[in-house]
This record gives sequence, structure tokens and C-alpha cells, in this order.
Amino acid sequence: TIYLAKRFIEKDCHQSPHHYVTDINKDAIRITLETAKENGIPSKSMTATLCDLASELMPKLSGLVDVLIFNPPYVPTPDNEVVNVEEGQKPDENVVGIEASWAGGTNGRLVVDRALPQIAQLLKWPHGVAYMITVDDNLPEDIADIMWRDYGIRVEPLVRRKARNEYLSVQKMTLTRKVNP
Repeated sequence: TIYLAKRFIEKDCHQSPHHYVTDINKDAIRITLETAKENGIPSKSMTATLCDLASELMPKLSGLVDVLIFNPPYVPTPDNEVVNVEEGQKPDENVVGIEASWAGGTNGRLVVDRALPQIAQLLKWPHGVAYMITVDDNLPEDIADIMWRDYGIRVEPLVRRKARNEYLSVQKMTLTRKVNP
């Protein structure tokens, strides 16, 4: 998000977009805001929200997001290691630790699968696009099937790179029809 915001500033865009970031870890929110400040991102152009996925932003941003970047907790782990936030509840900032950034449950998909409907609802028709990080264990072909079948969203791998002991892929998600909430 910081990189994207910087690119808009460097390009001297006349209509610099507003950037929204969410996390369930209060330290991640704090560090994001500090990093934005260090990189000259005006505080009025960024909103950082402590919440589960985009739950707090859904009423405000449904159907309005041009670019969505999602780096989910994708590492396959036992399901009980995944930070679970009850729907409609705020994360307990005293409980959420660093494991929330990587623990993804079975096939690394517990959080990813909950995010897919939100991604579909947030994207702006007709040019909204999402980029999501996956590893092979996440069964990205299955994610692509779900997004196509349920929302008419095309998912294709954009880039794949080896990072230490895993291969990371960026999945590009594009709308093919308007998604109804």
C-alpha cells in the first residue's frame, strides 16, 4: 500500500486516491502509519483500521475499490492456530499476535475463503482488480474456480517467485460482470 501510494505521489497525479489498510494486529496498523509518514504519504490520504479483513469498511467501500491488495495469512497450520474473530466483532488487540500474519489453517485457506466474498463485493465495476498472495498449498486453482463460479471473477497467476522455502504467487482477480452484494 505504501509503495502504491508513493507511486501516485511520484507521478504527481491530480487525483491521488485514498488508501485504506486493515489488519487485526494493532502493531501492524501502527507500523503501517509510521512507514507511510516516513515515506511522505500525507496522513489525510490514508485510513488504517483495526478490524477483521475489510469488515468495518464494507458498508462504505462496497463496489468502489479500484485496486485491492491482499496478503493473507496463507501458511498451512492446524486450524486452532488461526486467529478467529467472530463476525461483527472487533479483534481483541491484547490477544492478536504475530501468528495472525501467517497462520492460515487447513491448506492455508481459512482466512482466504472468508475474504473471497468481501473481495468480490469491494471491487468496482468494470475495472476493479485485486491482487492476492498465495502459495501452492492454498490450491489457487480452487480459489480461481470459486471466484469464477460464484462471482464471475477471473483469477490468473500474474507472477511466481521462490522465497526461501516456498513459491509465492500473485493471483490477479478481474471482474467479468457486475457483482451483486
